[in-house]
Amino acid sequence: MSFTLMDDLTHAVAGVAHVEKPYQEGQLHIRKLEIFRQPAEQTCTEAKAKLKMWQNERNGLDRWSLQWFLYWCICELEKEKKRCDKGIAKAQALVDEAQVKLDEENEKIRQVEIQNEKYAVDHRSLVKYREELTELLDGLFKDKEKEEDTVRVAREEMEAVRARVNQSKEDADKLDQVRKLLDKADKSMIEAILELRESNDNKSVPEGQVYFPEEAFKAIKEARELYPTLPGIPQPEIYDKKPDETGAYYSPMQKYLWDIRHGVSDIRKWCDVETLALMDKEHEAIIELGTKTDAWNMARRNLIKQQA
Repeated sequence: MSFTLMDDLTHAVAGVAHVEKPYQEGQLHIRKLEIFRQPAEQTCTEAKAKLKMWQNERNGLDRWSLQWFLYWCICELEKEKKRCDKGIAKAQALVDEAQVKLDEENEKIRQVEIQNEKYAVDHRSLVKYREELTELLDGLFKDKEKEEDTVRVAREEMEAVRARVNQSKEDADKLDQVRKLLDKADKSMIEAILELRESNDNKSVPEGQVYFPEEAFKAIKEARELYPTLPGIPQPEIYDKKPDETGAYYSPMQKYLWDIRHGVSDIRKWCDVETLALMDKEHEAIIELGTKTDAWNMARRNLIKQQA
């Protein structure tokens, strides 16, 4: 039997195995930065929603509408236009500031991606060589009725680590689905707040109840079913009629949705903390899996050579 291919692949794996740790560390850093970017994304989304609210109100004062008519009747039309223009300016400043911070977070990610690219080519080669060597040895071991203890122990250690990797990925995927559902609920509530302002809260809601967007309700419900240990949403604050940082006032129903949205945001942050912990576990297991796979293959290679 010729061992040339087996030896070549073994040496090829050994030649690039050193890139696995720095490459995986770079990938972990990128994934964590993407998590840390989320608050900046949310702040930017909220600022843009407030800007849109002011713009919609201002546009309503430039065309025939009930709002235009009411302000015209009490001779407050020009005053209200100036108030909206002031609100737009404040909201635009919030958007600009939030966008700068979001751009900074995106740039951090881009820089790490560029830095990690120098390891990416060698890592792809490592994965390719390791898979080819494993498949070659699998084929050679098909006729083996019994493994020696060294090979068996190496295989069992590798399989145990692989099970940890798979479990970590499964847990991370589930949390990722939950985070996406919460983002969907967040978007739905912002759209509902905008809709309420445009319709002046003219919603068909039974007395003693509040309006809540169906899409947001379903998304939150699905997230809880998928991950029952999610924290609860705090009771909304008692309504206090005071303006936000742009000077906008909200009705009790609008304020209720803002408070629920902030509660969902807190759950999202909880998910981010859980995800970061899972990322660390998965990262350690992935690196260990590569080492254990190489040790298993080396044990099989040595056994084949001994028995040749």
